Amino acid sequence: MNQTIRLASAAGLGLASVLISMTSPSLTNLTAEDMARFSNGERVEVTAYRPNRLLSGGLGVIGLGMLGWWLYREMTDGDGTAPVVIPTQAEPTQGQVIKAPAGVPAPKRYVDVSAVLANQMRPTLITGNPRIGKGIVVANGIRQVKSRLDCPVWLIQPKYHPKEHAYWEPCDRIKGFMLEGHIGDAEYLEQLGKELSEFIFEWRKQAARPTLLVIDELSMLKSVMPKWYKDCFIPQLKVEMSSGETDDRALWAVTQSSLAGDIDISRGERSTFDLLAIENPDSNEHMESLCASYQGVPKIEDDLIYQQSLSPKQAVFYHSVYGEWLPMLAYKVPQGAEGAEGAGRRSGRSGRNQSVSDSANLLTTPSTPSVLPDWLDLPTLLSVSKAIDSGVSDYKIIEDILGLKGRKFEEGKERLTNIKAIIEENS
Repeated sequence: MNQTIRLASAAGLGLASVLISMTSPSLTNLTAEDMARFSNGERVEVTAYRPNRLLSGGLGVIGLGMLGWWLYREMTDGDGTAPVVIPTQAEPTQGQVIKAPAGVPAPKRYVDVSAVLANQMRPTLITGNPRIGKGIVVANGIRQVKSRLDCPVWLIQPKYHPKEHAYWEPCDRIKGFMLEGHIGDAEYLEQLGKELSEFIFEWRKQAARPTLLVIDELSMLKSVMPKWYKDCFIPQLKVEMSSGETDDRALWAVTQSSLAGDIDISRGERSTFDLLAIENPDSNEHMESLCASYQGVPKIEDDLIYQQSLSPKQAVFYHSVYGEWLPMLAYKVPQGAEGAEGAGRRSGRSGRNQSVSDSANLLTTPSTPSVLPDWLDLPTLLSVSKAIDSGVSDYKIIEDILGLKGRKFEEGKERLTNIKAIIEENS
């Protein structure tokens, strides 16, 4: 039950109890005969009582009981850990637990959503606001696929920034470009459309199975290349809807918009895709659009789930396999994510399957997200992230949140720089 509802119910019962006790009239046992005797000077014993006192007392006891029970549950419910679910074909769960953030009740479970993507290997629509964590989840999902299967992974990345090259290092073929730098360049966009169509045809015709194609930034592709998107991409997408899964082809399509009209896919056509949606406390508008566009996706009623998230942005996710909102794990950023230039040279040619190194292990330790240094805990990271989003100055963050003043201020500046890098890498 929502914490607000619990508190409001207890407070409402208490208030009702007070109002009933104050407004209930006082009655006596006097009769007309008693009044006559009293007027003749006789002594008459009078007993006064409030008829609703028992009701008001009962409501007060119930309200206090509800409040006490809730507080007891909050303080004693478990040891603050939740099981980690890592879906695999051979083993649905593994016996690991992970701690919730300090002072927050643990959820029933934490689910590794990147492992869900890899295990399903189905056409999937992945949606969420910018900088919310879609990229890191997809990148870790690709690494999970490569570690489990002999599966070629191809990527179309319209925002192929050098700082994110290492995210896509395991991909066998990459068609990477910076589309935003060519808005309105008709000649370039026409040629690019031909290359993208050819890239998709080649992916489909390769003999290897299973195989995975990841296409990022659908919204940008539609906005900047509307003709190619409508005339070429949508027909290709519909082919994958009808025959991709039968032929062991999986397509992960990543987009900011959750509305069917924004990506030119009807609700019926979209039903062949799994859905992965990522939200955080600041994405209310995206959540409203998502729930309006997808029947059956529930709204988040209890903000506690955001507090249970281990991601720097307090992200949570909905996957159609689970049918509920779940708190996100924190994932390690691929080594070299600040600029692995060599990855860009592989665009347009076949590569070989690459093994996943130990550094690409996706799961955090049972106590603290493994992406964090020893001097930084998750609550501090979340506080700094919120402060940055709210426009709080670096000076205030260093002194008030990190607690580094005077001679330690310079150390605080260095730590804040590192924290900003962590937030950026996990966005």
